[in-house]
Amino acid sequence: MSSPEQIVQCLSGSDGGPLLAWFDRNKRDLPWRRTKDPYSIWVSEVMLQQTQVSTVVPYWISWMMIFPTVEALASADEQDVLSIWQGLGYYRRCRQLLQGARWVVENGMPTTAREWARVPGIGKYTAGAIASIANQEASAVVDGNVERVYARLTGDNSEGKVFKEAAWSWAEKHLFQKRPGDWNQALMELGATICKPVAPKCKECPLSDQCVGLHSWRLSELPAKPKKVRTVKLRHAVWVPLFDGRFGVRQIPAGQWWEGMWEFPRVKSDGTLEPAGLRNIVGPGWPESLGIVNHVVTNHKIAIEASFVRCESASDTLRWVSRDELDSLPMPAPQRRILKIVLAQLGL
Repeated sequence: MSSPEQIVQCLSGSDGGPLLAWFDRNKRDLPWRRTKDPYSIWVSEVMLQQTQVSTVVPYWISWMMIFPTVEALASADEQDVLSIWQGLGYYRRCRQLLQGARWVVENGMPTTAREWARVPGIGKYTAGAIASIANQEASAVVDGNVERVYARLTGDNSEGKVFKEAAWSWAEKHLFQKRPGDWNQALMELGATICKPVAPKCKECPLSDQCVGLHSWRLSELPAKPKKVRTVKLRHAVWVPLFDGRFGVRQIPAGQWWEGMWEFPRVKSDGTLEPAGLRNIVGPGWPESLGIVNHVVTNHKIAIEASFVRCESASDTLRWVSRDELDSLPMPAPQRRILKIVLAQLGL
């Protein structure tokens, strides 16, 4: 069997070999691939972190219509930016993108991976992706898709830090310098569409002849499976307060999930189900149960006990907003789902 070095040397040749030929024929027509604008590519890379391409496409299109330039984003209010982002999850990415945009406006648009790595919120992978795709700099990238292709192609069954360092070393050593942006995208595309975690399409793979994992019958074992993270089960209680046609919401404090966004009063369900701010203002005969709403955040499974309450007065610890105002406020996905249940019951 060929060594890892021989494998890619014979694959790339002088024109990128079978991998780039396959990519040129089969690459998906994604909107951010129709431009070399670094800001547009940057936005796509941030959105694509831990999110499927099919989900990202409509968000990216809407985002670019509202914030077409880095200057437009940098001058935007954080609440407006979070509102456009809501539904994509992992809101820290959104805040870092806004922070990065303001840094770029102040310091200038980077052109190299080293310069991009100085931008707040941008790591090694994103810096290399933007620099190679937008500026054709010879910078390698390694994401989960590239790691999988590397492990199967070379038969590397190492784990953890050793594996990640080996994958980066391999990607840097064998980067096709004449078309670095396309080469990086080809490796990622191969992992996303052909060398998939489950049921890989080996018969359609342009690299199958050289794949150590395939020919050693170890494909399902590669890359080595990480140790399972323990699932943490949580129980929350959410009350949806309504007074005089307005809903009571609060801004989520710093340090909590979804910080800076807005939500109906929520507490951890430890036997005390009444959130602060609703004591002594709830009308008789309430609350009304809305059932359990389940939500997953990283390795946390949250069962949310939702209730609807009609209040006799407005607590000054909450912000009371109209139905239309709720639409413009950034709210976490489980809160939106609870609101949808309430509106259906109210016939709104």
